[in-house]
Amino acid sequence: MSLKIEVKNTSSNQSIQSAKQGLDQLLKRSDLGFFNLPHRNDLIQATEELVQDLVERRQITDLVLVGIGGSAMGPQVIRDFFQRPSSARKIHFIDNVDLRHVEDLLASLPDLQRTAWAFISKSGSTLETLSVLELLHLKLGKSFFKNSIVVSEPRENPLTSWAQKNQVPQLEIPVNVGGRFSVFSAVGLLPAAFLGVSLERIRQGCLRSLENKALVMQVSAQALESFQRKEAIISIWSYSSSLRSFGGWFQQLWAESLGKAQDRAGLAAPFVSTPVPQVGSCDQHSVLQQVMEGARDKWVIFQRVLELEKRQEPVPESLFGETSYWKGKSLGEILAAEAWATEEALSSQGISTLRLSVKDLGPESFGELLMFWQLVVGTLGECLNIDAFNQPGVELGKKLMKEALKA
Repeated sequence: MSLKIEVKNTSSNQSIQSAKQGLDQLLKRSDLGFFNLPHRNDLIQATEELVQDLVERRQITDLVLVGIGGSAMGPQVIRDFFQRPSSARKIHFIDNVDLRHVEDLLASLPDLQRTAWAFISKSGSTLETLSVLELLHLKLGKSFFKNSIVVSEPRENPLTSWAQKNQVPQLEIPVNVGGRFSVFSAVGLLPAAFLGVSLERIRQGCLRSLENKALVMQVSAQALESFQRKEAIISIWSYSSSLRSFGGWFQQLWAESLGKAQDRAGLAAPFVSTPVPQVGSCDQHSVLQQVMEGARDKWVIFQRVLELEKRQEPVPESLFGETSYWKGKSLGEILAAEAWATEEALSSQGISTLRLSVKDLGPESFGELLMFWQLVVGTLGECLNIDAFNQPGVELGKKLMKEALKA
């Protein structure tokens, strides 16, 4: 296992039992498919075959992912984990209806003939995705169809109908997998395989979290106790720039899943926290003051990458008198010291903290980390008796937007 936690105070037996019951209920649900994705070898094989065609036959060097929310955030984590400046293939995103961004991206692509376009929408009717597709058609004509891909549910909808009409290959998002839980479907497998990442190694990481029920229960129990303390904010503080996009993915996963007005019985839903992602050590210089001396309403999770902290490239000499105390230290040691010191300082002020250590930024750790948090959030939904897999609060805005556009 590449994940481990350290907490200042152990959870009560009651919280652990509640978390155990919630996790057991979650994994028994036949209407959910996200935790079965590592066993869907057919989806993995279909993705690998399509990517092989893109790379070997079509010589594609750039892949543009057009999607929003869960259709973009998981792939952005993959890009940050695995795409390096030296990567032979590059991934780009259109995740907003921002004309300037689209035009800037089109101007920056090195070769449109070697660019592929993946249109991702679980429902196949996402307004933003369809409108960008129409804009690209206007600007590029039908020439981009031949290098297009659709990732959607395997049933008739506007996007799959367009794909069928224009002989555009399709990859599946299973019907029982929600958008924010879809990173291990073709939504995430496609960009990972395009970057040359082993899908089997990602799958093995997912299986580790599915097997490590004790860790899921421990963190779920800690979260339940945070809710009981009425800590209004969960701060996920990741000490790696490669985890910057992870913060956005986690924010959507936690907020859309747990922020509900009613429970399944129609009663007022229990109190839950609002997710706020941070990156260390950057945000020690932006929000730490408020976390340290503001309202005591926060639970801070320090997410650290052990491989980065152990890298030994020491600075042999100091150019400044003020920095002489870190002579001979590496940047990894400095990063580790900053994370430790910030955690200790917050704990000394009575602020709740938890440390989650990740072994490295490899494919197994990626699979293990993201599956772990999906299981925690799903477990909390069961414990709180809320539907963690819908988002009714988003629908009113969509309705009003459509009415405004029609008017």
